[in-house]
Amino acid sequence: MEDKQTQKKITLFDLAKVSSYLGFTGYGGPAVLGHMKNEIVKKRNWVSEEDFMSSLSMADILPGATGATLIGYLGYKLKGILGWIIAAGLYVLPAFLFTTIIAMFYFKYNNIGFVNKIFIGLGALVVALLINVILNMSKSIFGKPGKFNYKGIIIAVLAFLLSIFLQINATLIYLLSGTLGFFFFYYSKEIEIPKETKIEKKEGKKEKIIWKNILKSHFTYLVLGLIIAGIILYFSIPILGNLMVSFLHCGTFALGAGYSVIPLMKSIAVDQNHWVTLNQFKDGIAIGQITPGPALITAAFIGYNVFGWSGALISILAIFLPSLIFIVIVGGFHERIKHLKSVKVVIKGFLAAFIGIITAIAFQFGQTSLIDWKTWLIFIAALFILVKLKKNILWVIAGTIVLSLIIF
Repeated sequence: MEDKQTQKKITLFDLAKVSSYLGFTGYGGPAVLGHMKNEIVKKRNWVSEEDFMSSLSMADILPGATGATLIGYLGYKLKGILGWIIAAGLYVLPAFLFTTIIAMFYFKYNNIGFVNKIFIGLGALVVALLINVILNMSKSIFGKPGKFNYKGIIIAVLAFLLSIFLQINATLIYLLSGTLGFFFFYYSKEIEIPKETKIEKKEGKKEKIIWKNILKSHFTYLVLGLIIAGIILYFSIPILGNLMVSFLHCGTFALGAGYSVIPLMKSIAVDQNHWVTLNQFKDGIAIGQITPGPALITAAFIGYNVFGWSGALISILAIFLPSLIFIVIVGGFHERIKHLKSVKVVIKGFLAAFIGIITAIAFQFGQTSLIDWKTWLIFIAALFILVKLKKNILWVIAGTIVLSLIIF
């Protein structure tokens, strides 16, 4: 009863202030989730810790950026459809503005000497960031030394080889890897579902009621409106329509969030559509790191190069919308979805493939970025600070920029 009374006191303005603040201070990737919990649960008591963690676990298994998906869902639970729009929109807005403004100057002035120096250094930093991600994620995906998940390693190696030598589309590699994950793990005892987490059949009625409520809600009308607007855009302005479809695809298959979208985004933007070069894509990722927000924000950088501010806006809407829509639709079925063994084993295959593909991209970036002793110095120093000293990424970025201006 207390929670409902608390929620009634929350205004849309309150939600807007907190979402904007989190958006402006959302550095450090997953670190923002702890920051979000502190603001929403501990400081303001808008939701219980149990409710926050339950929502987080659901956002974590969906595609897209976990932070944006989570705050959008909490906004929906607190203040309905307007809360959903305000919370997610204002959380992403600062990163969108920063990235697009920097992209505007980048594509206009990227031949200026000091700008080139900075991006040479940031290119080496991106390689270090990717390797740091590989090292961090590999522990949970492949297990600890002595207890390696050899099946996952096989999937990762296969994904690496397919990406490097055959240059197969990242989506196809993920689909193949998800299938392998199902056959490798579903019939083994490596993933067991505790009995107490299984949903009893008698709860089936509750699911039907939730579906009925969702289908009759204003949210459904909003989604239908977005679909109609998307169809009109696709046929009226083909360039923006192509951006929209491509980044909807990206957002739908951005499983694992954060850096997991990089292989697919690179495949779509660099290899298939040639919207940016590999070096520009690498710089776009670097720009994403010096602004708050998730790795998906690189979509704004690419979209701007294709069709200015309109291209940036359409790209961002398209890449974030799938997960924000999915989480509302599946919210009522969280307990069933998160414990399904079939879901767990397929995602296990996806994540193993992610390691293989991101390793291939780190290798490709390394070939173009680590070109002399200076770039190798920045790379090694950044990797040491990230992996061994575990310092905040903001210090690493600032140090890289200063060092680049000095030595290049």
